[in-house]
Amino acid sequence: MSKGKVLGIAAVLVVVILGAGLFWLGSNTNLLASGTYYTKIDNAHVTENDSTGDVIHLQSGEPFVYHLPAANEVGNGIETSFGAARELRQGAYLELKLEPLRGVVYWEEISPEKMPPKAAEALG
Repeated sequence: MSKGKVLGIAAVLVVVILGAGLFWLGSNTNLLASGTYYTKIDNAHVTENDSTGDVIHLQSGEPFVYHLPAANEVGNGIETSFGAARELRQGAYLELKLEPLRGVVYWEEISPEKMPPKAAEALG
């Protein structure tokens, strides 16, 4: 086999492996999710960021980081992570805006009546 064919096969394998890894990562996190999702605050799932400034937190630079399930208007669920400047009200409903790779870029509290029925059902 010529050197060009070997390099071509190796390049294809690298692309396939990277693509499969990105697909797997995206399907197990909110990495590739986008659109509007909804969640309910459970303060048992909040962690505090280290405030020393020594550690870079890729999920958020905010003092509190939430790790919660979320669902879109048709009931498809994902796990989300997002930051907040303060601990949020227990049981509050949030509307989350997600972008691919960036994750949650915006959130706001909404009334329970604004929750789509399928999202509320998926969140239990």
